[in-house]
Amino acid sequence: MNRIRRITQLVFLALALSLSPGAAAGGPAAPTPTGARAELRQLLDASAEAVARYEGLGLRAEATVRAFYRQHESTTYWVADSGWTPRAREALALLHRSADVGLDPARYSRPPFTDLPAQVPVPAADLARAELHLTDALLQYLHELRYGLLTAHTLTPRPTADSLTAQATADLLHAALAAPDLAPALLRNQPTARAYRLLQSAWVQALHQSPLDSARLMQDTTAGFRRVALNLERLRWSAPADSEYAVVNIPAYRLQLVRDGRVVLTHRVIVGKPEFPTPVLSSEVVVFVVAPEWRVPYSIAVREFLPELRRDPGYLSDHHYRLYDGRNRPVNPWHINWKKITPETFVYAIRQRAGSFNALGNVVFYFPNQHTVFLHDTPARAAFRLADRALSHGCVRVENPFKLADYLLRREGRARELVGLYQRVKAHEKQTFRLQRSLPIYLRYYTCETDNGRLVFLPDVYHQDAQLAAALFENS
Repeated sequence: MNRIRRITQLVFLALALSLSPGAAAGGPAAPTPTGARAELRQLLDASAEAVARYEGLGLRAEATVRAFYRQHESTTYWVADSGWTPRAREALALLHRSADVGLDPARYSRPPFTDLPAQVPVPAADLARAELHLTDALLQYLHELRYGLLTAHTLTPRPTADSLTAQATADLLHAALAAPDLAPALLRNQPTARAYRLLQSAWVQALHQSPLDSARLMQDTTAGFRRVALNLERLRWSAPADSEYAVVNIPAYRLQLVRDGRVVLTHRVIVGKPEFPTPVLSSEVVVFVVAPEWRVPYSIAVREFLPELRRDPGYLSDHHYRLYDGRNRPVNPWHINWKKITPETFVYAIRQRAGSFNALGNVVFYFPNQHTVFLHDTPARAAFRLADRALSHGCVRVENPFKLADYLLRREGRARELVGLYQRVKAHEKQTFRLQRSLPIYLRYYTCETDNGRLVFLPDVYHQDAQLAAALFENS
């Protein structure tokens, strides 16, 4: 069944159910149908025949559904003799609006929703089957609302349930059922991080202002659904949640320092070229250094410096670099036959002394990570005026980095050290400042964000959206 047909069926069902002869929405729950309870108990039985019937239902969250009914296998939550209860209609309406949270409504459509017979009373077997399928759809929705559809930072589908999450997700649905209002209780399981809340709220506002219906919305990429959905998925994986943190959004070419939900500092940044992408990571700034020496990474040395040295060994001294051998002894580059040196036989270290010409600029901020990237100043400050600032080898160059250094010292009551800091920079004398309180830092990749409550779509610098979209939507 194609996507549009499934969405249309779900919309039709929601409308039809609003006219069904069950109790009015918001009223007391309808009596649990005795026949449906018996059918449900049989389907959940541990016998081989029952297990085969249960597996034949095609539930997507089988283990979680069993966990949900484990203590109450004779209780139905969604059906009455006349069909759906008011609470079921509220649940179905929420699933129909799942685009509000960046999830495709087609994922939560089930054939029993539309196959439920119109006669009253409804056959007990149909009621039990519909009961389980609605529970299955809600548990899948809850799990994906909370954790996302894919394993974090991969294109691998996340299992709907495992031994760690099945009971936890089932408990979330039970808790929502105990709340006065089901839909708000379910929606409270979204991430609470600032970036997620801002994007989801802006999307709902834009969505409800759009004249497009749900089916058209799923097709019309210009409406923004897929772009928003991709980034809500990314935010479900690991949105910054600390009360104080620095976050670099790579496609925005921007670093923000957030404290207590407010942006207190904003810096333009330069990020890695597409061939040297800045990685997505989480860490903590633990130290910064003024007047740093730059130790050229081996990969840059053989890829960029070696060709220059073959043409002119004076390239190093012209750009304030020095050459060292494997024992850390200075080497005269003019005494080496560079034409015979290959990347495999390059055993030298190249360093650039501190100064205004240094590639790291006047200050560098370090945070532990396996990619050996960091934040740093740069002598090429004119590049911050460019619109496309994917120019580095992977590290993040920061405009006005001394504002960040100033903030880090003042938050620890160390403002008096700022005078010495600037004196060391002026004298090109290296000094290390170890932080008493590390600052969480997140490098992230969001191609959709908000500006004063409005959606902003950003360039897909590293062309990651298409692959993520294929993984998210190919099975919808």
